[in-house]
Amino acid sequence: MSKPTLLEKYQLTYADLTKRESPLPLEAVRTFQELLYRTEVLQVCQMFTVTAPVGNDLGAMLKHYQMVDGYFESIKSERRIGPAASEEVQSRRDTAHQNLCRIVADYRKRFGSFKPGDPEQYKNEIGNVISTFLPAWIQMRNTLIHISTKEGAAT
Repeated sequence: MSKPTLLEKYQLTYADLTKRESPLPLEAVRTFQELLYRTEVLQVCQMFTVTAPVGNDLGAMLKHYQMVDGYFESIKSERRIGPAASEEVQSRRDTAHQNLCRIVADYRKRFGSFKPGDPEQYKNEIGNVISTFLPAWIQMRNTLIHISTKEGAAT
């Protein structure tokens, strides 16, 4: 049996939350909302990976890139509200957000003059962008609302 993906872990944690008594305690509601949000983001990123164009159609690549970039621009700054934080926690939040902004600036620079050398290059490169962005985004999200999955592993 293969190791569950982060998306699968979130889905299991979400299923456990839905089995709890109603109404959920306030902290569980915050976790519930965050699980829904993260699950949606991971599913959209899966879709971006699957639909990345292969070939030499620069127009299709540009449209796809613009969707990915616009989505990342939106999620890097949205929902940056968490429980009140100490100076140390706020510093970690700021550092995680700055790291995410650096990742975005880096891939934008690389894609600013992108010309694929082979039909698979765009798909591979955008897959690498997504694979780099998501862990940093999860790290940033965890500074706001920490979620432990069913196995108890911090994610």
